[in-house]
Amino acid sequence: MLHGSINHVSISVSDLESAMRFFSPLLAFLGFSPGEIRLYEPAGTRLTVNLNEANGVAFNVWEAKPGLRGRPHRLYEPGFHHVAFNVARHAQVDEVAELVPRIGGRLLEGPGEYPFGLGGYYAVYFTGPDGLKFEVVHMPAAEARARQLGHL
Repeated sequence: MLHGSINHVSISVSDLESAMRFFSPLLAFLGFSPGEIRLYEPAGTRLTVNLNEANGVAFNVWEAKPGLRGRPHRLYEPGFHHVAFNVARHAQVDEVAELVPRIGGRLLEGPGEYPFGLGGYYAVYFTGPDGLKFEVVHMPAAEARARQLGHL
């Protein structure tokens, strides 16, 4: 495990079942095993723990507490901005761009090249449940480095 690497990301949604109709196919495409919905009594709410065994990262989806569910998320306010997922091939970004509208998401930008990474940065940006923003990106230089380190 690499020092400073991401262990997990957790987000909150207003309706967990509805959100998982979006996240289950997306996370499966990205190599995660979607978890079952379960109650976490100490927090008084439900969640899913979705693991990617290939890289050890979890993407957890929590249901907001009842009194907080009606608050809309607004992009660019303090707090959550977006989560970006890496993919191994350029074509996989295009596949996600085709998948997202079918599972209820909304494309924001791309797919296309962006000036954010050395050696190429091909990405698609989209929103999912509750207007939360996500990105899927292929970075050829990062892929080459992962191959060099034996991670792919």
